[in-house]
Amino acid sequence: MLFRRRVPVSFFRRAREYIWPKAGFRRAMTYLWHRLARLPGSHSAIAAGFASGVAVSFLPLNGLHFLLAALLALAVRGSVLASALGTFVGNPWTFPPMWLASYWLGRLMLGEGFDPGAHALEFSAVFHALWHGIRNLDMAHLAENVWPVWWPMFVGGIPLAVASWFATYLPLRRAMLGYHHVRGLRRLEKLAGRARRQQAVEEQAAGFSERDMG
Repeated sequence: MLFRRRVPVSFFRRAREYIWPKAGFRRAMTYLWHRLARLPGSHSAIAAGFASGVAVSFLPLNGLHFLLAALLALAVRGSVLASALGTFVGNPWTFPPMWLASYWLGRLMLGEGFDPGAHALEFSAVFHALWHGIRNLDMAHLAENVWPVWWPMFVGGIPLAVASWFATYLPLRRAMLGYHHVRGLRRLEKLAGRARRQQAVEEQAAGFSERDMG
């Protein structure tokens, strides 16, 4: 498979590297780019798929991002594999600002305005309450402790998802187009060099043949 490692990695190591990449964030981004650039498909499909993964990361639907990204990628004729890579933009370092932006934008869209003292900003408590409510099927608990936060996040996350899709797709499509163009030129140069070497060998062989005949 395309994303399978040669040596299996334990769950705890995966979790640790997800929070803090062993090679550093710069090398992690370089690795992600190389993975993305080597995916099968057109530059438009890869860019659309990756943008789909980035977009759904703004929605407070953790646990469903892979599925939603794949469905969105299919809807926009993007690469499903690229959409899986795009969801890695949503991680423990980026989720807090994403959630804050979604929450405050959602409150503005719903006409609730800013409330700096709102308990809703304690996202860890909100997700704990969400898990408690789902596990115990306590709808009253969900309505009181989760809905006032989750709903503004969801409402605000939709326009941010749309904006992030275009903000990712357009520059990435251009970058992928340039990458494939340069890669194509290098491939042509290699083929031309191989042809020149082959021609030189044939000319040399022809010269030896004429010399032997003479």
